[in-house]
Amino acid sequence: MEINYRNPKIILIAGKARSGKNTIGDILKKLYETDQKRVVISPYTKYLKRYIEEITGKEIDENDKPRELLQQLGVEIIREKLSKRDMFITRQMDDIDIYSYFFDVIIIPDVRFPEEIDRIREKYSNVTVIKVMTSLTNSMSLEEKNHITETALDNYSDDEFDYVLENDDLSILEKNVKKIYYDIR
Repeated sequence: MEINYRNPKIILIAGKARSGKNTIGDILKKLYETDQKRVVISPYTKYLKRYIEEITGKEIDENDKPRELLQQLGVEIIREKLSKRDMFITRQMDDIDIYSYFFDVIIIPDVRFPEEIDRIREKYSNVTVIKVMTSLTNSMSLEEKNHITETALDNYSDDEFDYVLENDDLSILEKNVKKIYYDIR
């Protein structure tokens, strides 16, 4: 395996729960791999999910996530009680530094807080930020929908994003993601 610094493209995908962030990440990954690029999808929440799997003894089902527990552990315990507000950002930046020797593209498909964008943009030069929105309904409770993990980016201006996508139709979303891919590659 060849180990060289690659100055990877870093793609941040922001949006609310069930808006299509992972779908966009998967589409981009396939497009870049078709172009013979090495791609890694590295969610901020990978450590959080691992904690929950170890705590509960159960593997997380992506279609049936324990969202309330994820929110409580990530915000109420880690960010607030333990005062580790930047823990996942710091870990992600460490991961980016390591992945930069192995991957051409790093996709972070679960951006929920302004600082998760700002800190990455401050440190790295090759960053693209995509916001995805949807009018489709989801089964989250009102409390989950009003949680800070769902609202923290509400006042973050659309001008702060490089691209803003609507996800109400998968075929249109795929076309728009392809446009972004051709624009940024």
